[in-house]
Amino acid sequence: MLSKCGVDTIVKGIDISWTTWGKMREEKLVLGDISYLKSENGKGFERIFSIDFQNNPELQIQEMITAIKAKILPDSMLITPKTKPADLAEILSQKGFIINDSDPCMMMYLGDYKNINSECADFTISNVVGKESLMEWLKIVNVALFGGELVTLEQFVDILKLNNTHFYLGLINGIPVTACMTIIDGDTSVLEMVATLEKYRRKGFASTVIDKALTDLREKGVKTISLRAEADGVGVYKRLGFKEYFKRVVASYDWTQNCPE
Repeated sequence: MLSKCGVDTIVKGIDISWTTWGKMREEKLVLGDISYLKSENGKGFERIFSIDFQNNPELQIQEMITAIKAKILPDSMLITPKTKPADLAEILSQKGFIINDSDPCMMMYLGDYKNINSECADFTISNVVGKESLMEWLKIVNVALFGGELVTLEQFVDILKLNNTHFYLGLINGIPVTACMTIIDGDTSVLEMVATLEKYRRKGFASTVIDKALTDLREKGVKTISLRAEADGVGVYKRLGFKEYFKRVVASYDWTQNCPE
């Protein structure tokens, strides 16, 4: 049985992340029965991140699909244990959507965290505080996570300026190789944009940068942290103490075929 506290913390983390991205320029954030983020210039993040259909779910689902086809809404959505209706993924699958449920959502109580010891004397961590170091940070994220410029530097400058975000850059012999960031909301937080250049993976650099981020959060009095993991990062997160609570389900509209009504 799923832990209600764990699920609530992760779902809150999802809201924290997407509402934070909504503070980037050229992003449209809409909150309601369908909460979503839509890029207004082709750069930035897009996703439906919360769905709460309770009045007339059948009609609301059809209206959502129509809006997706018209490109009014993003063409992908997150489905969590708190999504209503609870069988939305099954319904969308029958309507031709692609369902991906391969990656986990994870959480940790920071009071339980045990720090790791870095064995690399030539590895340093810097806090990203200005545009120049943010540029180095974003280069890593673009290459390692996005495969190109998905979000512009100026958009991430908007996020860097917020009081509740913290960016970290890991360097080996002065060369930037790994990055991550955290977002804080009260006594909970989210770990985002964990990225390491391929040449420098499996050397403990990502774990060391995350360790610094987690230590800073704990010193600030933050109690919990959550994340949505990619498959290749799950082992790292488990070694740090994160626990899996449920799978991250993403339903995407399949533009290669007509979606049945």
